[in-house]
Amino acid sequence: MKKILIVEDDSLLLEVYQKSIQAEGYKVDTAKDYKETLEKFTPSKYGLIILDIMLNGKNGFELLKALRRQQGGNKVKIAIVTGMNTDDLKLNKELLVGLNIIGIYTKSQFSISQLVGVVKYYMEKNESD
Repeated sequence: MKKILIVEDDSLLLEVYQKSIQAEGYKVDTAKDYKETLEKFTPSKYGLIILDIMLNGKNGFELLKALRRQQGGNKVKIAIVTGMNTDDLKLNKELLVGLNIIGIYTKSQFSISQLVGVVKYYMEKNESD
């Protein structure tokens, strides 16, 4: 089974996401920033990435593009979680065109159980593909 990579710079949220997803039996790696993510990322290792698009330092849009540029990087499913408000998100959606995103989830509008549901759906789909 492929792992899940969670990229989140908020330590508390990162821990909550990690524990909730691990409780469902998934193997999870974590990263807190651009550099750590690129050091860990190997497309064949991960079935899903949960990416906070508003990271400290280099922004998540640049990270997303860097992940997709790697050989095999387009095959890994990526779900974006964000604290951006709806207006900011609309302004940035054109940056996401062509980057094969499975969903954009606003942190204030979804629960941890919903995130776990997304993980289950896409990880099961990965196994059947």
